[in-house]
Parts: sequence; C-alpha cells; structure tokens
Amino acid sequence: YGDHRDLHLSIRRQRQMCIRDSTGTAPKSWQSAKLMDPHEALRIKIVDMLGTEGPKTLEQLSERLPFPTAQIESLLHELEVRNIVSIGFFKQTEEGEFILRVDEHIITGGEDNVIEYRELQNLLLRKSFKKYPDALTALEEGHVTERILKGNDIDLTKLPAPTFFELDTGPFLTAAVGIFKKPNGEINVGFYRCLIIDKENLLINASGLSDLRKAYAWHKENNKEMRVAMVLGAPPALLMAAASKSPDEISELDVAGGINGEAIEVIAGPDSGLPIPADCEMAFETIVDLDNMVENTLGEFGAQYGTEHAPMCKVTSMLQRNDAMFYTLMAGRAKEHNNLGYLTVYGISKGLEQKIRQSYPNVTDIAVHFDTKIGPLMHLAIAIKKKHDDEPGQMIKELFEMNMGFFNLAWMAKRIIIVDDDVDPNDMDDVEWATWTRMGRAEKLYTFPNFVTWEVDRAALPDGTSARIGIDATKDMDYADDLVKPVIPNEENIDLKDYI
Repeated sequence: YGDHRDLHLSIRRQRQMCIRDSTGTAPKSWQSAKLMDPHEALRIKIVDMLGTEGPKTLEQLSERLPFPTAQIESLLHELEVRNIVSIGFFKQTEEGEFILRVDEHIITGGEDNVIEYRELQNLLLRKSFKKYPDALTALEEGHVTERILKGNDIDLTKLPAPTFFELDTGPFLTAAVGIFKKPNGEINVGFYRCLIIDKENLLINASGLSDLRKAYAWHKENNKEMRVAMVLGAPPALLMAAASKSPDEISELDVAGGINGEAIEVIAGPDSGLPIPADCEMAFETIVDLDNMVENTLGEFGAQYGTEHAPMCKVTSMLQRNDAMFYTLMAGRAKEHNNLGYLTVYGISKGLEQKIRQSYPNVTDIAVHFDTKIGPLMHLAIAIKKKHDDEPGQMIKELFEMNMGFFNLAWMAKRIIIVDDDVDPNDMDDVEWATWTRMGRAEKLYTFPNFVTWEVDRAALPDGTSARIGIDATKDMDYADDLVKPVIPNEENIDLKDYI
C-alpha cells in the first residue's frame, strides 16, 4: 500500500483470506471474508493500547497507528464523550495524555485530584478575552481555591462579622448559604445563620422548616458523620434558590442552573467533597458535632429575639479568593432579611391557597399576609359567598386543623379572618374596616388555646403552644341590607382626565 497511512483509504474495499477447513494445523481450504470496519478496529486498538500501556499523548498514538492524526483525534474525542477515556496530566505536564477512565479511577484512588485537560481548556476559553500578566495568573484569578487554609491558619475571628443587637450571643454570619447532602443523596442549599465561637468553630442554626434540621436528626439517629460547607458570596441565582423551598428530590443547585440557563460551576471541597460554587468569595468546610448542641440568640425577622440550639461545627478548611469580599445581611426586621423570608414562604402560600380553594368552593379570593409588621406568623384573609351565618365559624375551626403535610395550618397561622366577597382580602385596610364594622356579635370572635406553634412564635408557652384567633367579619344574614358597603356606580370606568 506504499505509506502505511494510506491504509485507511482503501481498507474498506479490501478482503482477507481465512481458513475454512484444516487438518490439525495445516489448512485444507480457504474462503474470502471482509475485513472488520476500520473505525471499530481503531477504537478497539486505542482502548487496547491505553489499557495495556497506560497514558498516551495524541502524538504517541499517532506514531503507532496507521491512521491520520485527525481521524485518531476524532475517535479519541468520541471515546471521551462516551466516558471510556479521559484526558489529563499523569506522567508529565507538557501535553495532555489520554487514559482509560477505569485506570484514572484506580490511580487516583477514586478522588478527583487529577488536573482535567478539558477543564483546563474550558477555563482558558472563559478567560481568553481578558488580559493577564501570565498564564498562571489567568488560571488562578477569581477562583475560590486561590487560598486554602487549614489548621492553625484558620481564624474565623478575623472575619468582619457584626454583632447586630445588644442581646445577641455574638457575631453571626447571616449571608452564608449551607451546602450538605440530604439522606436521599440530593444536595441541599439553604440560608443558615452561623454564630462564630472561636478561631475554628461555629454554630450552624437550622429552623424547624428547614431540610438541615431534618438532616441533623437523621444523622444523629443513624450515628452518621455529617459535613456542611458554608459559602459566602454565592452566585445570585443560587441565593434565590437557597431562599426558596424546593421539592425534596430537586437540588437548589439545579434550580439555580435553571434560573441562569446554565449549570452553576462548582469544585469539590477538598475535605468534604461537597460541591462549592467556584466563583464564590469564600467557603468553610465543617464537621458537625451533633452531640454538642449549644444555645445561641439573635434578633429575628419578627423584631423579636430568637433563641436556638445548634451543633458545634469545626472548620476543617477555609477556601477564599485572594481579594475575597465579605457579605452580611442585616438581621432582625430589615428589608433584605425579610425579602429572603418572602421567597421562603412564597411556595407555602401558593400551596395553601390552592388547597383552600379545592376544599371550599364558596371561596372567591384568598390572601396570605406574611408581613413582619404584624409579627412572624401568617395572617389569612379569605373572602367568601356566604350562605348561612354558621359557615365562617365552621371554616375557621376546620382551617386551623388543616393538614399541610408536615404541620397543621395553626402551626404557622396566627389569625384567620373571613370576609364577604365585597371586601378585598389583599387590602388589609379593607379587611380591618370589615372587622370593625361587621362584627356585632361576640360569638363571631373565636379564640383557640394550646395550638402547637412554630419556634419563631416567641410568645409561646413553655410547652410550645400558643393562642390562635379567628374572626368572622362577614355581614349577619339578618342585617345584610343595613351593612352594605357604599359603592360609586361604574367607578372603574371613570377617568378624572375627562373632567380636568
């Protein structure tokens, strides 16, 4: 064939002679047979070479195989996509080497501590439109692994974490999101406030609604080690996802990727293996001591102090950029703190509205008021088309007992107000007007003692219960004509510009 590299051009047309019958080792007759598909033969040969001889560069493979370099490279890329081979730096760092995935797993002990060539290419591509003094600076710039501190180099007390209120236990991290693996294997990301204890220890708090509280309980019950990575300066989409409530089988990392339109780039924590956003400002990998629960207090979103018990967590590594920025959220009843709370309860509110409408066809409108101006618990205003006077009271009693999955409505709702359909439940001024103009009988005011309540209800009794209020702010049927709301005819069609 002349140059053996021409083989690939004519091999499809070639046939070979194969033994059809023999006596011992002596052939008796021959038959003609087609050669194997050359591309499949090349795939098999590449896998065989890498498996028997170890990592090879493209140049080394091209010298040994009777195919053009471009064709070998194309098949290597195909094998890489199929997760059969990978490319990295194993024997040297001048040129990427191809290796079987199974061999990479064996030689690295299953750890992702090999510099992946493709990751290096992608990193260079992302940074290719910015000027840097040298290649090393380009690779390191802006990555949370620029500095990795361990042991005595860790000092949390140097962080500019504020002590917000006079009775707070100490300085809190309030803008950090916690990343951990749930018992079902999914990665959870949520806002969890942290009290700095000393140079290498902090408390990670978890509310009763949080997945972290459930994970604490599961790891404690099953005597399993638990690790949490706390991250400051995470991507905005991840902050939004972390403040929201996702289904148990969906990770907030995936939600954030959906918001961005592309996956959040992460690195594996050197100690925990947990996914840490690569472009965050700093991260703290911790081991959780569930046998050491410590009381701590912080001014909460309902303008009350909140005392919690949280596990002591030892920071094993601290990752940060060289020019890392520190972030904090004003605690207490501050707008930025409460905005995160609104994201948290949005899904709960929508689910509640849907369930109430399904249970009560006479409901015309619902508003869930979760405004810290009126405390940390929700207030429900519900407009109905009333058929008889006993209907609102019966609804109030049933609603407080309504099962919301892992709690009854009374656990989170402090007050339920039923109004007529001529009142706008979204307008609390309108609701208050109805309350004090249509509640003539004392029987229309309902009080309920001893409902188990959310821990943010600081007025709760020592047994964890507190009172609930129900108000029937509808017109009594016998006096409905006397309590008609004044309405301007065709008000919605009046435009003052027509008269000015």
